[in-house]
Amino acid sequence: MNMQAEFKTFQRNLPTGNNRKSKTGHAAVWQARLIMLVMINIAQLWILAATIDAALARRYSVLIPLVIASGVCFIITLSIIRWWRPTSGQKTSTGYVRDSDR
Repeated sequence: MNMQAEFKTFQRNLPTGNNRKSKTGHAAVWQARLIMLVMINIAQLWILAATIDAALARRYSVLIPLVIASGVCFIITLSIIRWWRPTSGQKTSTGYVRDSDR
């Protein structure tokens, strides 16, 4: 491919105007999802440590609330992974957003 054709392809793929704002918005949503998943995973590790500590100390009455809290964290994590996606006017049948410049 010659340089002119490569430059035209590059120009066509540059985000412009609303498209740039849209991609920035999508990146912000993905970053927020990632940060929330990391926070929930840290909380689950903390719950796991408390559960092991309670089990080793033979405080079995504490185990049920800790297991329930871990289950709630797991359900929240699944909901973030499964349903929280950036929205757009152009959706596919699977719910994923298509790029308009293709």
